[in-house]
Amino acid sequence: MLHKLIDENLIEARGIVGFYPANTVGQDDIEVQDPEDPTKPLCKFAMLRQQLDLDQGEFVSQADFIAPKESGIQDYIGAFACSAGFRQDVLCDKYVADGDDYNNIMVKTLTDRLAEAFSEYLHVKVRKELWGYSPDEELTPAQCLNVQYQGIRPAPGYPS
Repeated sequence: MLHKLIDENLIEARGIVGFYPANTVGQDDIEVQDPEDPTKPLCKFAMLRQQLDLDQGEFVSQADFIAPKESGIQDYIGAFACSAGFRQDVLCDKYVADGDDYNNIMVKTLTDRLAEAFSEYLHVKVRKELWGYSPDEELTPAQCLNVQYQGIRPAPGYPS
């Protein structure tokens, strides 16, 4: 079913990747700076600290992984976003109108899984090529899913 959806351009996947100068300001905020003039702030992300006591002795924040501004070290933050659900609504609306709940659910499930797989693919591409901090990495998909790579891939809404 997935090949048919993609081949007939009924489902489309897209992604975008970017790297930006950034530093932590205060205790929990990440300031993203203008790539042309890193002294000029563009925006600030307010990060949360972990809320659950996991007996690790520390409540971490995504801001902990970026160099503090007062350190004088110019650090960077990478970001990517992807989706595999473009045009999904048109196809699902057709299935709903036809009373085909099974294919409606299957399309939504497949596009969700495809978006997750695309996210994993983009993260490998970032590590090996785009940011290139791990160019010789040769991990299996299972090793990637078990977070056996160098670095982290935090996401808003997930624990650091």
